[in-house]
Amino acid sequence: MKHQIGKVIEVKGDQIIVSLSEFDAANNIGVPEEMAVDVSTPDGPENILIGQPGSFVELSLPNGSLLCLVTETRMREASIGASEVKSAAVDGDFLIEQVTRQLVTIPVGTLGADGSFERGTNILPTVNAPVFAVLPKTINQVYTSFAEGDFSLGQLSLLPDQEAKMNLDAFLGRHAAILGQTGGGKSWTVASILQKIAAFPQSTVLLLDLHGEYSKAFGDNAEVISAADIEMPYWLMNAEELLGLMIDRAESSAPNQNAKFKELLQAAKENHPENVALGLEKITIDTPVYFDLDSIIQEFKRLDTEMQPKAAGSGLKQGPLYGQFTRLLMRLESRLNDRRYDLIFKPKTYNTSGSMDDLFRKVLGEEPSNRKKIVVLDLSPVPFDVRGSLISLTLRCLFDFSYWHSRVNGERYPIAIFADEAHIYLSDASSDQAPRESAERIAKEGRKYGISLTVISQRPREMSSTILSQCGSFLCLRISNPDDQAYVRNLLPDSIRGITSMFSSLRRGEAILIGDSMMMPTRIKVDRPDPTPNSNDASFVKLWSNDPSDLDVAAVLDAWRNQKVVE
Repeated sequence: MKHQIGKVIEVKGDQIIVSLSEFDAANNIGVPEEMAVDVSTPDGPENILIGQPGSFVELSLPNGSLLCLVTETRMREASIGASEVKSAAVDGDFLIEQVTRQLVTIPVGTLGADGSFERGTNILPTVNAPVFAVLPKTINQVYTSFAEGDFSLGQLSLLPDQEAKMNLDAFLGRHAAILGQTGGGKSWTVASILQKIAAFPQSTVLLLDLHGEYSKAFGDNAEVISAADIEMPYWLMNAEELLGLMIDRAESSAPNQNAKFKELLQAAKENHPENVALGLEKITIDTPVYFDLDSIIQEFKRLDTEMQPKAAGSGLKQGPLYGQFTRLLMRLESRLNDRRYDLIFKPKTYNTSGSMDDLFRKVLGEEPSNRKKIVVLDLSPVPFDVRGSLISLTLRCLFDFSYWHSRVNGERYPIAIFADEAHIYLSDASSDQAPRESAERIAKEGRKYGISLTVISQRPREMSSTILSQCGSFLCLRISNPDDQAYVRNLLPDSIRGITSMFSSLRRGEAILIGDSMMMPTRIKVDRPDPTPNSNDASFVKLWSNDPSDLDVAAVLDAWRNQKVVE
């Protein structure tokens, strides 16, 4: 039996205002002052809190009912009309100002007479339409009907006995953003989601770990690869990526450098003995096959210093391209001499076209004797300016692999990429645009080929606007900064923008999931991961309370200089 709690007093396009009725025990309607009601059910009365932000109410419609999300509870003084004042003065009565309790709600979807739920509505209630409390059983039916499978992030914050089930296909397939300020629980949330994904018989997940937080979070389900040990060789780069490293397009000689490099690159790939043996019908400058970069450099040096006989036969003159490649060679040799770029320009393991198979199996966790469901790419040992090239090449290669897998097999090979601290390298304002451009391509086209991008960030304002605009789901943890709140608000549909006012009141590990993966905006207490990532705050009080001990400065400096920790 439904319990009426009030009526509709105002209807806008994106808001419906509900006035709560005074409690009438005899007729069992209205809401007591303690804002909780007992609703009769076949199993006995069930106590339900009314007016909690994030809870739900049910509004009557001609052919069913409208499920609405509560975003605000407020008190309003009832206005007293002029006629009432005049009448009271004549009768000598005192007027007492009345206060009404109101709920500000946003429509979520319609409930049919058979209990079916459909997101959105083509009709809104009118004023005086009755409003009812919603049973937890109804909410659970809505989530269960929408979720594909039984994937749960945790429990509903306001209904701890109800699992927060979501559509994982929609969350990953239409891309997602996990947003929240430092200390809000982003790392825990990511670890919790990936631990649940690892429960599937198989999965392919790549986690870009900037701070080395997740190395022990997934146990035997994960392969942790230090970016200092992995090689993403230069010969996997396409022509544009190679040109971006070598040529300054602002130089007057850039057109000559560009044309000659493409000519030499084509020849180096076509003429390499291993590539000839591959039997490819056609090799282009973008074909991912090995070539000898040193041979190209030597040819550039020859052309840059070439002297030719004069027409009269007396003496020498400068060749047609003399001095055209001096700066290109300086830039290229600077990269080659920079040991931080050895993992790109001086590969020791992946230095043949045939080794490409082994490299992709390692990155995808598909090594026959060591299959893993999650691959954690630990980027913490890699310097910042090298990190961009490594991330860009990894993302672009995975996109190309997904594309060609779909073409070859006629079906998708799902790959989920989780980009931690994405605002650092996927920013519109970053000087290195290559990682952002690779990620944006996945965000715009990846859904067609089964490659997913989930970005994790504490600064949504600094993220690529293109990537965020393509995200179908937003898992928002605590966000207190007004500018960040406003930015996220502008990413959401008008009808649910009011929910951003709840971001600053979320507890650690609590989030609001909005978008395609959930039938309605939902406040969730995310399950605690086990084990947890190494992301806890340093305890100054605990550490400073210990007795003083000698600081091993030498060991720290040695690791710093070698850019690695000796176990």
